[in-house]
Amino acid sequence: MSLVHARALPGENPLPPLEGAPPYSGNVLASWQGRRFVLNAGDSRLEEIHHGGNADTPPLDNLVGAVRYWEDHTDWMEFLNPESPSHQDKMVERALYLDRWERFLPEGSRVLDLGGGVGRFTQWLLERSCTVELVDPDLRSLWRAVSSAAGLPGALDVHWTTGECMPEMEPVDVAIATEVLCYVEDPQRVLNALLRHLKPGGIFLMSVEARWGWAMSMDVHEGTLDAFLGDGIVHVPGDRWVRTYSEEMVRELLKDMEIVEVVPSHFAFSGPFENMVGPMDYERAKEVESRLRNHPIAGKLNRAWMAVARQPGRIEV
Repeated sequence: MSLVHARALPGENPLPPLEGAPPYSGNVLASWQGRRFVLNAGDSRLEEIHHGGNADTPPLDNLVGAVRYWEDHTDWMEFLNPESPSHQDKMVERALYLDRWERFLPEGSRVLDLGGGVGRFTQWLLERSCTVELVDPDLRSLWRAVSSAAGLPGALDVHWTTGECMPEMEPVDVAIATEVLCYVEDPQRVLNALLRHLKPGGIFLMSVEARWGWAMSMDVHEGTLDAFLGDGIVHVPGDRWVRTYSEEMVRELLKDMEIVEVVPSHFAFSGPFENMVGPMDYERAKEVESRLRNHPIAGKLNRAWMAVARQPGRIEV
């Protein structure tokens, strides 16, 4: 699953050799910028979906949808590219996360980024000389993450697998699962697999879709009223599968950890209030988040939950 086992796609030129052992520095990865590669899939279900096949379990419809979006909306998916139409919104969203989380991510940390995609957090971490283990089921996203790491001071290894089939790795100081545990069939199983790699006293940062706010967002899918009125699981075959969370559900998931905070986020770029606020820079977005969070009605319509928890064991100061 590691880059040490990567090989070029069939019919393409061989990949330049990577010096040393993984994780690889940004300077070493510079020779792979723009290259596509194949890894051994840690979860056997991924190969077929990567080639346009169907999911054999509903939550994997998220990956089926992602493969199609890469074909139909590549510019939107490549949001780390400043030319992407989604770049500004994604960067401001990242800044809103980091407003809560940066203090838990010191320079030089060793970090596991589960479901990290094209590297929204990985890129920022590498800029701060962190060592990142990026795990994602979407191979196309991993290509972009490696390209974005070129020349950055940190070190990176990537793994093509799922949270259910985590790779072996050295323990990490921090684990991140941003918008991940709402897209898996058994979140407790995935969390347990992730926490096996987190040091005693280590920090876990997560976000999930919230129970009510999604239903009033611009990207809500027709035919999902029963999910809103029922169990909160949104399933659009071949496109998405999402478990929405109440605050109580988040706290129950983290019950074996020391919960530092659980905070609502309204994600005003893609939540129920996006048409009201229009384009925003970071300062405006931060102001809007605060106003919505503290309003007696709007506060209950958050699009997501952000949580910080600590692995039992030695407490880091």
